[in-house]
Amino acid sequence: MNTRNRLCAASLLGLAAGAAYADVRPDPGDYTALPAGTNLLLGYAQFPRADKVYANGNKAVDNLDLKLNAGILRYVHFTKLGGYIIDPQIIVPFGNQKIGLSDSKTSGIGDVIFGGTLWTVADMAKGEHLGWSVFVTAPTGSDRNQGFALSNNRWATDLQVGYIRKLSDKWTIDLIGETEFYQDQRDSKATKDMLLQAHGHLRYHISDATYVAATYRHAWGAKEKLDGAEIAGSKNNGTAMLTWASFVDKQWQVQMQYTQDVKVEEGPKISGVQARVLYVY
Repeated sequence: MNTRNRLCAASLLGLAAGAAYADVRPDPGDYTALPAGTNLLLGYAQFPRADKVYANGNKAVDNLDLKLNAGILRYVHFTKLGGYIIDPQIIVPFGNQKIGLSDSKTSGIGDVIFGGTLWTVADMAKGEHLGWSVFVTAPTGSDRNQGFALSNNRWATDLQVGYIRKLSDKWTIDLIGETEFYQDQRDSKATKDMLLQAHGHLRYHISDATYVAATYRHAWGAKEKLDGAEIAGSKNNGTAMLTWASFVDKQWQVQMQYTQDVKVEEGPKISGVQARVLYVY
C-alpha cells in the first residue's frame, strides 16, 4: 500500500472508530432517571463533515471532503430491577456517506447497539442521579469493510458512569466517564486498544421546559494495529458542543446541537450539527 492509500485507509478507520461510539455519546440530561413505566422514542439526524485528517499529531490529509448524513432510531424503557431503576434500550443507526478524496459513496444500516443503565442514586426531587451503563455494539452494519463510518465490523463493549447534580434552580452539571473495549476486526483481524473518554455538560435552565448547555468531551487511546503495523495512533482529541433543548408540550422535546473538534491528534477533524426529537409516553 502506498503512502497516500495508507493515509486514506487510516483516516477511514479513524472515522469509523469515532462513529462507533458516537451513537451512545451521552447528551445533557441523559443520565436523568425517570419513573418506572416511562418509555422514550428518539430520532436523531446527524450531519458531520470533515476535510482535515491528523495522524500522530500531524496533518496527514487536507482534502478528505467527507460528508455523512446519519439517522438514529432509539427506544428506551424505564423499569425496576429490585429496588433500582434501569432502562434497557436499543439503538439503530443508518445513513449515507460520501468521501470526495476517494470518490466513494456508501449507505446502509449501521452497527446495532443495545444495553442500558442502572441507577444507584435517583433523587428526582433534588436533581441528583448516578447511573452505571453497559452498551454492546454488534457488527451488523452494511459495507462494514468499505470504510463506512457507521459500521466497524467488530464487537465492542462500552462502559459508562454518569453523575448529575443540580447546582441551583438555574444550573445543572453532568459528569460522565467512559471506557470502550474492542474485539479484533472480524475480517482483517486489526486490533484496537481501549478508548477512554470524559464528558462534561453544564446546563442553564431558561425555564422548566428549556435549557441551553455547553459541553466538552475528551478522548484518549484506541490505537489500531494490523499485522503489527500501526494504522491509527492513539487519540488525544477534544470536542466542544453547544446544545439547545425544549419541551414543546408534555410529551415532545426538540433538541439542536452544534459540535466542533477543537483538538485532534488522531483521525478526522469533525464539525457538524445534530437534531433530535424525543417522544415520552
